[in-house]
Amino acid sequence: MSERSRKVGRTLLVVAVILVVVLLLLLPPTQDLLREYLGDPFSSQYPEEVHMEIVRTLTLDANGGEIIAYMVDLPRPKSIVDDGAYLQKVDGLTVSPPYTELTDNGTYETMVWEGEDLEGTFTLTMTIEVTQRIHVWDLDEDSVLDRDEVPQYYQDNYLGDQWKIIVNDPAIQALREDIVGNETNVFLIARAIYEWIDDNVDYYIWTGTDGPLSSLQTYEELKGDCDDQSILFCALARSAGVPAWLQLGAVYSPSNGEIGGHAWVQMFMPTEDGGTNVTIDIVNDKFLVWMPNLYCEYTDTGDADDLVNAYHHVRYSVPLSTPDNWMPVYDEHWEVVSYEESEGTVALELVMAREDF
Repeated sequence: MSERSRKVGRTLLVVAVILVVVLLLLLPPTQDLLREYLGDPFSSQYPEEVHMEIVRTLTLDANGGEIIAYMVDLPRPKSIVDDGAYLQKVDGLTVSPPYTELTDNGTYETMVWEGEDLEGTFTLTMTIEVTQRIHVWDLDEDSVLDRDEVPQYYQDNYLGDQWKIIVNDPAIQALREDIVGNETNVFLIARAIYEWIDDNVDYYIWTGTDGPLSSLQTYEELKGDCDDQSILFCALARSAGVPAWLQLGAVYSPSNGEIGGHAWVQMFMPTEDGGTNVTIDIVNDKFLVWMPNLYCEYTDTGDADDLVNAYHHVRYSVPLSTPDNWMPVYDEHWEVVSYEESEGTVALELVMAREDF
């Protein structure tokens, strides 16, 4: 045999070995062994638990003019529990200055700060110590029931139009028909809407808008941020007879140390043993996953005025003589001053996320 033939033979052997190794790696038993002894190379690893100290600062500046009266209201942070295990545990809360009133909204409490005759600056600082745990809901079309099995409370509060969540519009209804058709299973309806938005709506941050886009505007533009896409999801789900609502708060990225306001979807999935509220974070590509870098401040009650206030929690009045080209300046800033991950990790299926954890 010539030297050339031997080289060709060795090359073919190496290629064959590589192909065999690749095929073995793709086999489920091999992947299971790797997960057990080496960690999962096919999934992203996330901390099982995270402890954060978050500082939120709000500043209202009269900007050289006068504010006759102002009011700031914020939900009091609360712990969130699913099936006896916490997703979010509030370990401590400090506010400065102290709030002037604490009101009960039925499902949560609201802290209220009020003042008059502001010519300078009002600054509110809130420090939250919170522990978050990752949670993945092990649900599918076989374990989740039809929409008629959703408890009446959710049907009464989260099926109709609500501020920017426009449900009863021909365009929204036609889109829902295209996406969902006659499907009645809650899991399949949610997954179909999630996948359609993920495939067809681009992530985009609008500037110069007073609050989020409506569901109809986001559908017309086919782009929007976390609020816009979550509102569109809620509208489509409600149009399909499945209650869905917003949760508002913040999301933290350990890779760059930045935290900012965030919105995602919560909905109820009925099962034989009762059912549970689940999380759907569209722009972060997390379906039925509560991530440990989320901080939830507000859960939609189904009341339109309540949702408006959640987005416009600073209100003020100025003298009638105020020039049209003048207005107060409002600024809001989030910061994570301490962050600690648990040693334990959880593997999630690797997906192409538009925003990193």
